[in-house]
Amino acid sequence: MALIVYGTHVFTKFKGYYGMKEECPYCHRKYQKGYVRYSKWVHFEYIPLFPVKILYLKMCPICGKAYELTGKEAKEQMEYANETSEQKLEMYAKHILAKKPKGIMACDTSYEFWVKDLVTGEEICIASDLAKEEVKRMKKQRGIKKLQIIDV
Repeated sequence: MALIVYGTHVFTKFKGYYGMKEECPYCHRKYQKGYVRYSKWVHFEYIPLFPVKILYLKMCPICGKAYELTGKEAKEQMEYANETSEQKLEMYAKHILAKKPKGIMACDTSYEFWVKDLVTGEEICIASDLAKEEVKRMKKQRGIKKLQIIDV
């Protein structure tokens, strides 16, 4: 008896920060918007075959609120934007070990998601009391390849 595995998988890729600094209507911070490419692929036996859907998101690097763009719009905006970006952001997570729960059924919600502006030195806590799965979801949503987790 053979098991055939098929389905879809979403790949994310961070494309960069483009354009002028704009104020986010949600967090009211002024930063260049980040562009993330999402591509949904059909796979067979864990081998990606062809893309089904490709979309771009223009998102606030701080709060993560985004809106969808077509490929043509996104490429146009990235092409005509100012390439010399002074914006340097580092994203990381903190694991507060002192708040780690005890017990078999306890859920570890002692993670915090942080953004550090390397130009100004400002550190911004985006979310706290997160489970590790939520941190992974935020990492994937923002197109981050590696996210440093600091034990505190």
